[in-house]
Amino acid sequence: MSDARPQLSAAEAEKFHYLEVLKYTGRAGAERIDPWDPKADAFMAGGAKVRADYTVAKEGGDFSSVQMAVSQAIRDAGAGKTGDRIYIAVRPGIYDETVIVPRLAVGDRSVAITLFGTGSAPQDTVIRANIDQGMSGADFLATFGKAVDDYAPVIAEIYRANAALDRLSTENACVLRVENDGFQAKNLSIRNAYNCDRADKNSKCEDGKGGPKNAAGQFAKGWHQAVATLVHNADRVHFDHVRFSSFQDTLYFKGRVPGMTVRSYYSHCHVEGDIDFIFGRSTAYFEACEIRSLGSRVDHTYVVAPSTNMHTRYGIVFNDCDFIHDGSAAALQGSFSLGRQWFQTVRASPYGIPNIEGYRTRLAETSEFDHPPEGTISLDVLEAVGKCVILNSRIGAHINQQAPWDDWSGGRRNSDGEFVPGEWNTRYRPVQYTSADFFRYLGDWLKGEGLSIDAPDPAEPWLAEFNNRQA
Repeated sequence: MSDARPQLSAAEAEKFHYLEVLKYTGRAGAERIDPWDPKADAFMAGGAKVRADYTVAKEGGDFSSVQMAVSQAIRDAGAGKTGDRIYIAVRPGIYDETVIVPRLAVGDRSVAITLFGTGSAPQDTVIRANIDQGMSGADFLATFGKAVDDYAPVIAEIYRANAALDRLSTENACVLRVENDGFQAKNLSIRNAYNCDRADKNSKCEDGKGGPKNAAGQFAKGWHQAVATLVHNADRVHFDHVRFSSFQDTLYFKGRVPGMTVRSYYSHCHVEGDIDFIFGRSTAYFEACEIRSLGSRVDHTYVVAPSTNMHTRYGIVFNDCDFIHDGSAAALQGSFSLGRQWFQTVRASPYGIPNIEGYRTRLAETSEFDHPPEGTISLDVLEAVGKCVILNSRIGAHINQQAPWDDWSGGRRNSDGEFVPGEWNTRYRPVQYTSADFFRYLGDWLKGEGLSIDAPDPAEPWLAEFNNRQA
């Protein structure tokens, strides 16, 4: 293995057992132990049947809409008509809608929701929507909010907030939005049907910059982030035998506030996309999953884009997973990446050698800006370093075997690993395999800003592998 593929020892790998990873929650650097074993749930493990509280079906169910069933569950729970978990069965079919599952507390107890498909396979039951970051709020309301007045107030509020936006943000552009602690989904598919077909006046990439090229080598229409599922501030979330499909930003998870950890677990799932399609800040554990890189739109793909806080114990972990591809020409070149560490919201970087004379980046409380010769970066952004470990998995030949991890946002280093100043940009960050890399790159800058961050001893692995093989 090359230096760009750091390997854990067997003793280090033991620390990434799912029970160890999933037992921590709370503020980064002060996480509390809160043991959680998602495999202990008999229904999710496949060993028990449940009686559905509500049934969704194209015909003959309690509801024809998944969102309407969730809305009724919220109302009934608030009226004290339900237990601590509500089961919603979804019969086979394609449900063209967006679904929001809000946090639900009744008095001092939390009520969790389970969605499960009743077909023979996840592909039989599909929740689908064409929604992306380039959609205006007005279009969102016209397309997905026709029944908003009939939804429970907590759900309607989110729909109306989206409708008030000039254009959706990444987290608003999702098919399924989960805010419900303890949420479960089983045996169904979540599919974002968007595929590069929108370039309106609200689009940041209206001119197509960064989009796919046509046969003449010109950029086609702009294309945007399009999330299949957002796990938003929800803890103890479990997906089993669920298929997540989109292109850019398929599966997104985030914590309650910066520096807070929430947990989600994915067993026997299929996730596919092309750009940063598994990404976010919180702790996420994937076991026995299929991770499929799509090269049909782009020449280079990134599977993961973690932005884990450096003081959070665990980021994204894969165990016993298969990293596969779609057979496209780009995939067969063997140059795709496992991922890159998401430098979230960065505008000015303290990394690299500036090619702007006298340029410097300084620490600020909240705002980031880039006004040469000076830019700022907040502590929150600086500490969102990104962590990912892959264990006991099969990694296809579409991944660059010698250098599977990439830098963030361009930048170039020569064969000796030295920065090339002419390629520097204000959002650049080199790949950081361990905590030692962070202090090696930024030690002098941290001192200059009067910032003291304790360096772990020994250094912590941020990007690492154990017992993987090429498939």
